[in-house]
Amino acid sequence: MKTKYGVTGVLFDVKGGKRYFLLLHRVLNWKGWEFVKGGIEKGEAAEQAVLREIKEEASLDKVSIVSVLPKKFSWTSNGTKYIYTPFILRADMNAPVSVEQEIVEHDDFKWVEEETVARMLTHGDNRRIFAEVLSVLRDYDG
Repeated sequence: MKTKYGVTGVLFDVKGGKRYFLLLHRVLNWKGWEFVKGGIEKGEAAEQAVLREIKEEASLDKVSIVSVLPKKFSWTSNGTKYIYTPFILRADMNAPVSVEQEIVEHDDFKWVEEETVARMLTHGDNRRIFAEVLSVLRDYDG
């Protein structure tokens, strides 16, 4: 079985004492809401990959890594095993976001209040990642 490594970027900001998270609406291969994600390219570190994916998928380049989740998430699809490293990143929700790409992966984005995120996420792996993110952010005061 082929194995591909990748990253997931969970971006958040805090406004008015509430946390908001960036979700992208995927239209390539399936439809639904997800976090930024993508493969690690040859010779690229996971940290470089997550920053590149955020720039490619959301046009954001002023983000900071808050934490790397210790647990990797994996799934199998069409004979390929995917192993992804999730990152928590702080972004500015007032910065312009664009989902326009040469290959259209996403057609929309939303900054979503924390209590609504899990209900909007399409896949269970994203909901599990989000639960881990919330446990890490419980003590975050940045």
